[in-house]
Amino acid sequence: MIFSQAYADMLQYSHSRCHTDGQRTYPSPCLEIYLLQQAQQKAKRKESTIFGQLINIFDWNLTRKQRKAYVQALSTGYTLVVTDLSKTILWASHSFLSMTGYTTSEAVGQTPAFLQGEQTSQTDLVRIRERLRRAVPVKADLINYRKGGEPYICRVEIAPLRNSQGELTHFLAVESAV
Repeated sequence: MIFSQAYADMLQYSHSRCHTDGQRTYPSPCLEIYLLQQAQQKAKRKESTIFGQLINIFDWNLTRKQRKAYVQALSTGYTLVVTDLSKTILWASHSFLSMTGYTTSEAVGQTPAFLQGEQTSQTDLVRIRERLRRAVPVKADLINYRKGGEPYICRVEIAPLRNSQGELTHFLAVESAV
């Protein structure tokens, strides 16, 4: 609370100086940028924690190297999407919004097909479906569509996830706009 009050006081002082000097002082924007960066880092840590909880809840059999790679992908801005075996989206990272324009709550319960359209390669979709049916990892570049209808190229790497008993339980896609 002390920090919040000090920040509010500094903003008020900055604002009043702006009116007298006709310009904005630098400490206020710098602090705002710093606080925004801190909030973004906190959100990424929280998302990594949630992903770790998903690993534990579903008992996914991931090596330490795989866990680290997925957490690294999350922290560097890649989009992670977890689906069940029927390819229904169960969870998507926050960067899903910036990539597609859809919130995670709009995506959960749908299949990734809701992002596809007339320019999406049916050949690639058939290849992806076939590889997932055989529980084999797959990489592809697809034309998907944002919420506003704008097409974009989505680079996707999908991995089958197995639990500690070796049963296939989910699919995990690591995606980025190219």
